[in-house]
Amino acid sequence: MNLLLTILALIFCATVVGFVLKPLIKYNFRVPFLILMIILIMVIFNSIKNLRIFQFENIGSTFSIKYYHPFKGGIIFPYLEFPISNIKRFKIEENFLKSDLLKIDVLVKENNRIIKIKLKISNLKNNDYRKMENSLKPNY
Repeated sequence: MNLLLTILALIFCATVVGFVLKPLIKYNFRVPFLILMIILIMVIFNSIKNLRIFQFENIGSTFSIKYYHPFKGGIIFPYLEFPISNIKRFKIEENFLKSDLLKIDVLVKENNRIIKIKLKISNLKNNDYRKMENSLKPNY
């Protein structure tokens, strides 16, 4: 989120500087600067569109995960909610350039199938991951 605010501040400053220094900018450079600003704004709006909030809750007998956009209004229902005894695997795959993936394998007892769930998460600290893993550890 700090990166997003920094980029927005840079675009704002560049716009102000552009208006103030418009007479000093050569006419040939105005269109490339405009195209660059349009591309930066599109990248920022795309990153805002892809933002997600990740909340993990372990009540003891069930665990629930809420995964939603920060601008979503109203009541937020859990993305998934299962008994802890049904968890077969709980793992985070770390990627260097992309968001990390949280992989959960859950056994559905009605039809003896395993559901594989993948969620993109970012900025999850190792300490937070260990807390989640330790709260589920005896069950998988």
